[in-house]
Amino acid sequence: MVIGAFGRVLSTLVVCALGLATGCKKESAPPASPPATQAVKPAPVPAEEPGTWYRAQLAFDGIGDLPFFLHVPPIGQNGRAYVRNGEETADFQAEWRDNEITITGPWSYTSVIEAQVRPGTNVLEGTWTRDTPLWGAVVRTFTATPITAPDPRTRFAVAAAADAKPVSVAGTWRFQFDTHKEGIGTFEQASDGVVRGYIKPGQLGDIRFLAGNLAGSKLSLSTFNGNSANLVLSEISADGKTMSGMMSMQNVWNEKFTATKADDYHFVNQVRLKEGKKTVSLRGLEKYRGKPTIAIIFATWCSSCNDAYPLFKQLYATYHDKGLEVMGVAYDLSDDEKMNLAELEEFRAKHKIPWELLQVPCTPETWAKAMPPELEGWDGLPITMLIRADGTVQQVFGGWFGPATGAEGERLRAWFEEQTKELVESSQP
Repeated sequence: MVIGAFGRVLSTLVVCALGLATGCKKESAPPASPPATQAVKPAPVPAEEPGTWYRAQLAFDGIGDLPFFLHVPPIGQNGRAYVRNGEETADFQAEWRDNEITITGPWSYTSVIEAQVRPGTNVLEGTWTRDTPLWGAVVRTFTATPITAPDPRTRFAVAAAADAKPVSVAGTWRFQFDTHKEGIGTFEQASDGVVRGYIKPGQLGDIRFLAGNLAGSKLSLSTFNGNSANLVLSEISADGKTMSGMMSMQNVWNEKFTATKADDYHFVNQVRLKEGKKTVSLRGLEKYRGKPTIAIIFATWCSSCNDAYPLFKQLYATYHDKGLEVMGVAYDLSDDEKMNLAELEEFRAKHKIPWELLQVPCTPETWAKAMPPELEGWDGLPITMLIRADGTVQQVFGGWFGPATGAEGERLRAWFEEQTKELVESSQP
């Protein structure tokens, strides 16, 4: 992992930052979440469409294969394809041309699987390409074998040793990463070894909808939604209290970790204004002076940023008539303004955003310098600022707890609702 300012930017944007950050009022931070449940609830099963289920894999050189369950329409029929990650169903569009298929994800910039049927078989072979300004074009080998139906017990082809003693990973874990220091992870486990959960490394975003298997002492988890591909391989201690392993995103960012079982652990990020600062410099913000404003720094390709916008739309609908404004400023890490604007408009249309969206052209090398200089402790996106009518900052928050985080996500949502209500009321004449 590269270190220094540029390295910080690279590690920051591996996954968009997520996790509640204390702001100007540290006493307002939400209470700790309850411990995770000890059993896996059955994943919701959507109505099946005509087509074939596959157990697909992406090859991660030097680490292993990342498996996921993929459903595609019959040969010759274009339409919806989808991936199953535990409770998540990620949608794609599939197009057949003879025995070749193109599967496209609904994300900013390129996300595409291109494969063909191996002669004499029903096996798909090809590549997955993800092209963003951060890493450029990342290409991974893709294979997929037909199955009758997805069985979460066989997501990973692992088996416990005959003399393996059963252990449990259910609950909350305190992680220590090589470069991102502390993090948190929460898992649910079924009696058959099926495991689901999330991991949030340091101040980065949650690695969402991890699903996999615990076989003896070996924990294997993965998730693939087209935007990112994450693989976690870990060894659990005999007493079930510690683990160590490797986490990989797209086989580009690979990081070792250790973790300790800690059901009472609650991770809090530290994104704030620098000492003595009361206001923040952000492109376009001066337009909203005199009005309570939620300002969001985001990227169109950021999973956590996409997760956050529905709540901000709800807050806008509730409080706009009382004076609340919302604005978004995109840092997509590209200095191609034409492309940035196109991605921004696509993002606006996807979320039906009624407020102003601006962009700050920058690259991974210049991103840190382009950020508001009054902020410190940030390590990714989104960054949300609640700004009073007089221009002073009420709160700064780094990151987001997404839909895979359960109680943490609900706690964060309630906190934002409380803080927005206070913001609007404090700005009334």
